[in-house]
Amino acid sequence: MLAAAQSPKDKSGRIVAVYFAEGSIVTSDTGYSPLSGSSSASIVGNTMAADLKDLQEDDDVEAVVIRVNSPGGSAFASEQIWHAIAELRAVKPVVVSMGNYAASGGYYISCNAPTIVADAATLTGSIGIFALFPNLERTADMVGLDFDVVKTNSYSDLGLLLRPMSEGERTLMQAYIDRGYDTFLARCAEGRGRTKEEIHEVAQGRVWSGNDALRLGLVDEIGGLGRAIEIAAAEADIDAYTLMTYPEEPSMWESLRDLFDGFVEARALARLGSIGDQLIRLRSIAADPVQAVMPYDIKP
Repeated sequence: MLAAAQSPKDKSGRIVAVYFAEGSIVTSDTGYSPLSGSSSASIVGNTMAADLKDLQEDDDVEAVVIRVNSPGGSAFASEQIWHAIAELRAVKPVVVSMGNYAASGGYYISCNAPTIVADAATLTGSIGIFALFPNLERTADMVGLDFDVVKTNSYSDLGLLLRPMSEGERTLMQAYIDRGYDTFLARCAEGRGRTKEEIHEVAQGRVWSGNDALRLGLVDEIGGLGRAIEIAAAEADIDAYTLMTYPEEPSMWESLRDLFDGFVEARALARLGSIGDQLIRLRSIAADPVQAVMPYDIKP
């Protein structure tokens, strides 16, 4: 950021936009980010896609740097953002700058940029997806809850939380996950100019450092945000420009609200011990069981 602040200023309206994609990737604002613990730190798929569309249509924006700091999240939301970047890069230069994390869904949304700059210690890769379906059958038994189901076909109640999945449902979901993984490989292959087979060799959920990712062709250069801005300006063929950051900063009251909500929630969950940790993970996948996310216990 110090390097970014020293960029040449320009009064002609030419802008290099820096878009900060911070936190878990979600389909809607679920209110919690496993990365930061903040209710404000999440990447909402359709919101970021709309923001990138605005930057695409803004004639004053000459180039866009997307600063990704995310362990991933919803596979569907990641796909939305991937397509938004595809449309953006067709109009103006796009460079991704990776922070501490740009893994799984974080790599999904990065891989379509023509140039990717990572820190040497960035955790990236983790190309893979999985699905989690909670089973609350024992919990229902503990509170004396019983239920009946009326359905018109064998899979009408697929995903019901009050019983384990049947073998047929497991097979169905595995096929769905396999298709999702194949799509993830295809997106990475298209963005990186490789084959799916080549991407699969370095995928399978494995996490790489920035240095390893450079060696494997998952990123293009080692450097910080300042270097990514330099590349974006050079690709736009501009010497003088104004840096603008997006999305818009929350108001003071929004920040205070998020801080208070996060504090109250943290105190409540702390009293639950290990159960609280499981509740956090459960809520992070409640909106979308199919996830492209790095394991929570990996730290930079």
